[in-house]
Amino acid sequence: MSVYLVKLVELISINIESDQSFLHIKLTTEKDVELFWKIDDFTAENLKALTMLGEHHKYRLSFYSSWDSTKNQYISYLTRTFLDQSEKIYFACSEAYVKGLKAIKTDEVNSQILIPPITNSLPIEPKKKKHKKSLQSFAWVCLVFMSVLTIALVANSLLSMAEMNENSKELKKNKTQEIEIPIASLKGKTDSFQKTSIPEQESVIPLVELSENVNFRIQEGNVALTFDDGPSKFTKEITDILKEHDVGGTFFFIGKNVEKHHDSIQYVKSNGYSIGSHSMHHHNFTNLSVEQQEYELLHTNKLIENITQEKITLFRPPYGSKNEITIELMDKTNTKMVLWNADTEDWKSQNANEIVNYVVNSKTSGSIILLHESQAVTEALPRIIEHLKNQGLHIVSLN
Repeated sequence: MSVYLVKLVELISINIESDQSFLHIKLTTEKDVELFWKIDDFTAENLKALTMLGEHHKYRLSFYSSWDSTKNQYISYLTRTFLDQSEKIYFACSEAYVKGLKAIKTDEVNSQILIPPITNSLPIEPKKKKHKKSLQSFAWVCLVFMSVLTIALVANSLLSMAEMNENSKELKKNKTQEIEIPIASLKGKTDSFQKTSIPEQESVIPLVELSENVNFRIQEGNVALTFDDGPSKFTKEITDILKEHDVGGTFFFIGKNVEKHHDSIQYVKSNGYSIGSHSMHHHNFTNLSVEQQEYELLHTNKLIENITQEKITLFRPPYGSKNEITIELMDKTNTKMVLWNADTEDWKSQNANEIVNYVVNSKTSGSIILLHESQAVTEALPRIIEHLKNQGLHIVSLN
């Protein structure tokens, strides 16, 4: 089990050469590192057709992708932002691009994927063919810097959680900055400017990567807040509370609720929180056949994936009930089962004070706390978060 920070990948420019295409990106964890990412022409051309680099927009690449069986191709997306507005743009990509995303996310990069630039002044437009030899020489020189890049990436992933918490507070404090934007770009005028506050970058949400097939707890110093039985009318409110306090959270959705709350599912995902399946009809899995268990899991996954365009890899069986069939299903589908070791029983009391008292009087370090989407939980949640932070714990999302 490992802990890592969310990475942000900003697309700076697209360079399409006669023999190799590159994305110039800025990789952000605790520090900013500008890199060249070698990609295929197919993905590069698709990205170039969808972006307006050099304008006021910013583009952030998503780490997630999915296989579109109807079109027989991989799909990923990037997020285009301008001021306080953002838009997801989906594009077709190659299998090599998908593998590159995974390598960047897990710090498994090498000179075949990323190379560091020698200078920060890089062309937005493609170079002409006559510069082919220069680019090849550039690539050879950059290999010398790979050891430095590897050390930097590993060092970022090994930063202490105490430093991460301090940096998260600093990010929140300084999350906006004043910049000048021509009013002409907004209203058609050309002779005046106005100052507008825009987000500097998104909050860093700590994640815990689950390595076991069945998980009851996580490592000490961390705590996971998990929410069952959604999506519901409380989903967005819970998400907003987590976002306001810069903490992680994991939602387990029931398939039969998905159709009624499409927007809530997208809202959770767009804010960076983890989503898992909680079955289709909330049946006890120990009473179901192999075929029934597969349907309850896989059909729910499909409904959610159609909305998020991201693979669902987390599952919580209703009532925590499981048998050998369920365990084998986890292996078969490469899914991690998430149980818990702290049950607030909020569904019994429906009382915010009792829910808070349970958490306050529990050993929360290393805990996976079970909550349900309800009015009582939304009332209790800010106090729960405050208590956990006062204990010096990192409130994480699960992955």
